[in-house]
Amino acid sequence: MEVNIIAFIASSTPLLFATLGALVSERAGVLAVCMDGAINIAGFLAIAFTIYTGDPVMGFIIACAITMATLALLALFSEKTGANPFLVGLSVNLFSAGLTSWLSSSLFGTRGVIALSEFSRQIILPHHVSIWGAWICVGIVYFFFYYTPQGMRLRVSANAAEALRARGFSLQVYRIIAWTVASFFASCAGGVIAFSLGAYVPNLSAGKGWTALAVVFLGRRSILPSIAAVFLFTLAEYLTNTLQGGLGLPSTVILGLPYAIAFIVLVLSSPKVRH
Repeated sequence: MEVNIIAFIASSTPLLFATLGALVSERAGVLAVCMDGAINIAGFLAIAFTIYTGDPVMGFIIACAITMATLALLALFSEKTGANPFLVGLSVNLFSAGLTSWLSSSLFGTRGVIALSEFSRQIILPHHVSIWGAWICVGIVYFFFYYTPQGMRLRVSANAAEALRARGFSLQVYRIIAWTVASFFASCAGGVIAFSLGAYVPNLSAGKGWTALAVVFLGRRSILPSIAAVFLFTLAEYLTNTLQGGLGLPSTVILGLPYAIAFIVLVLSSPKVRH
């Protein structure tokens, strides 16, 4: 079984983007459970605006701006009203399915696949673009977390809230910024998936937003271990796609492989088990 390293790394980039967003929000104390819905919305908008403008860069920028503005407003609403951010995030996930289905039917006359080739010129995202983009973002987040005062404050805001308040820093601002940053990375993940396929498909995220949340905790809320967990999940998904029909096992067993591997690693990484 040969592994195309470039294709493998490229296939990890949507989850890597989503993980960066989940990590930033979790360190701020408001885990963005809305990542899955935000990925779907951003992916749909990226394809829709690419069709209407004829420019994929413009399509992505508009989709990113709308997604970021929406989640920033929801974060502001949560902070001002005291609404539970977990429930707000869940509402985004539920709302995204209905919104994309309605917009797809209204604008393109279908609730299924919206292929760019049917409305505009075919666009396939080169592997190197997504890879370089993802790893540049990794470097930026790492530098921000560990080498800037603002990043260090955001990184400890969930665990040192009282100390930051005593120094006059607004935790509300950090939490709103964290959700806005998370929505940017969700937009990147949605755009990469959509442009890699050259189309929007229902449930575009395929659970990558939820997987990113698991990756963050598997990586113990740190950047480098989380990256290792991203590759673990990507490898499990790669094996799932490769082994289907090749071992004579039921498809349900093969499809459950990524979750089984994640569960085993999570158990083995437990401090009690290591002890």
